[in-house]
Amino acid sequence: MAAVGMSRRTIALVLAVALAALATIALISYVRGLEDKAFQGTETVEVFVAKQDIPSGTTGDTASQQGLLVRTTVPAKVRPDGAITSLEQISGKLAAVQLYKDEIIVQQRFVAPGAALKNVLPIPQGLQAVSIAIGGAPAVSGFVQPGDQVSLLVQTGVRRGGVLVTGPAAGPEVKYLMQKLNVIAVGTRIVSSTTTATPEQVQSGGTFTFAVTPTQAEQLVFAALNTTMYFTLLPANSQPVGTPGRTFANLFS
Repeated sequence: MAAVGMSRRTIALVLAVALAALATIALISYVRGLEDKAFQGTETVEVFVAKQDIPSGTTGDTASQQGLLVRTTVPAKVRPDGAITSLEQISGKLAAVQLYKDEIIVQQRFVAPGAALKNVLPIPQGLQAVSIAIGGAPAVSGFVQPGDQVSLLVQTGVRRGGVLVTGPAAGPEVKYLMQKLNVIAVGTRIVSSTTTATPEQVQSGGTFTFAVTPTQAEQLVFAALNTTMYFTLLPANSQPVGTPGRTFANLFS
């Protein structure tokens, strides 16, 4: 009788495993059916996407060998210009900027080793690019993205006529140094990027790169070296404002 009971339990176990396998196959078929239905009547193309974040400087060969780039199918209308169709197209080249997970890979992201990257940043004629390293709350907690505009507040000692005030009237002063600065890059994300930052990519800190005049470049570098800096993030179509600056004497006025 014990042998019969064991046999029945074995049969029940085998049947349970078989039913689970059939259920899995049915689920996979159902999901594939949904995918086929979603793409029904839509022209699709094959592209390569980043399996995970890929740092700038990574070679195309390394990305290929480590399986960092995977082939997938997307509607033809969402394929960006320059999307690669073969990993051979980026063989021997380097990623000019950081690539982000699920980003469709385009040839423009890769350059030959030693190639000048002068065309990577969108610097308008007559302006210069300058980068400032800043993090945390002074950097608006990582919410600034390429294409945004920011204004710069600096803290210095109180000055009158360019002369540092001493005595009872001395103390710190906070005032706008520059307003409506154009951010052309944050870290390695540039304004011409075709992707949108995810919450995981928004970090409290990094480097802001601005397109500025030579005079503004001097001001920015001097402020970075000699003052405490805070940036504010501006809404669209914001206009410069005039303020008196703040000291202990007028903080509450």
